[in-house]
Amino acid sequence: MPQHQDENNNKVLHIMFGGDVMLGRNVKEYIQRCSPYYPLGKIAECMRQADLTIVNLECAITDSDKIWQGNPKAFYFGAPKQAIHSLIDAGIDIVNLANNHSLDFRSKGLLETLHTLHEHDIHFTGAGIDLEEALAPAIITIKSVRFGMAGYCDHQSDFAAGPHTPGMAYINIEEEEQALRILRAALKKLLDAQVDWPILSLHWGPNMVSRPSEKFKRLAHNLIDMGWKVIFGHSAHVFQGIEIYKGCPIIFAAGNLVDDYFVDPAFKNDHQMLFELELSNSTLHSIRLLPVFIEACHTRLATGKQFELIVNSMTTLCSEMGTQVERKGGKVWIDARRHSSEALL
Repeated sequence: MPQHQDENNNKVLHIMFGGDVMLGRNVKEYIQRCSPYYPLGKIAECMRQADLTIVNLECAITDSDKIWQGNPKAFYFGAPKQAIHSLIDAGIDIVNLANNHSLDFRSKGLLETLHTLHEHDIHFTGAGIDLEEALAPAIITIKSVRFGMAGYCDHQSDFAAGPHTPGMAYINIEEEEQALRILRAALKKLLDAQVDWPILSLHWGPNMVSRPSEKFKRLAHNLIDMGWKVIFGHSAHVFQGIEIYKGCPIIFAAGNLVDDYFVDPAFKNDHQMLFELELSNSTLHSIRLLPVFIEACHTRLATGKQFELIVNSMTTLCSEMGTQVERKGGKVWIDARRHSSEALL
């Protein structure tokens, strides 16, 4: 993507966020039958053009067939080893692992996932061989701008990493004061590392909910006030509206990027979205909204009626949060600087 500069001669970068990437079950079968490029291949070029691409990895990458030995779950998501090339081909740089599927195939499944990500230079946060690694942020420098991300999940507490046991970074959102203390400590690690853009990845809240709760809105505002610059939420399996708060983006729910899930006729969860933030070293300029459509376990850019439905839905959801979605032909975006200026009036 061509580089340009803002009015202060700072380089402008493009940071892509995608929701849940689930490469198990039927998606796994397509990967094995077709290729690892099948699930995301039709949007891979678009994703690769960003300077930094981040998703939530909603599965283990493992050869193990031994499922979690704790309380039975409805679904266990495990991708084959070649699925790593689905991520590489899409230019994915950082994955969140703090979610309720990181230990679906026990410690072995998580350890194989970590090893595979390490081997292919994909950064991760939110899970690890022990609590220390699970809490360690992913930090990456792009053209002299430092980005850092920490990841947490508010459900599946039995997946929590321990001082000497693998697992994910669990946080109890219901204990709000304690949660804020934990997230303040996570932010301090990033600020101590001189990160320009601290990103908080949260796998939070219930499935199939189109709007965040008032509690989640309050918590997100507190987190931005604390010093986080981007809230990257997921878990709902559908996208929610975006709020620009004090010049910072709150993506309450990024939805899914690829899966094999049943399509709910009311939520239309095959209609999804990519989010491309345009920013410089200290300022969010805009968020480009890229509608995508999931069909037969692969994702493509949405067109026609699918495109219109996604744009109309997001426009309504954002409007409810005081965020204006703009459109010119097939380009859809949020002008973040306009919202920041209005907030000062």
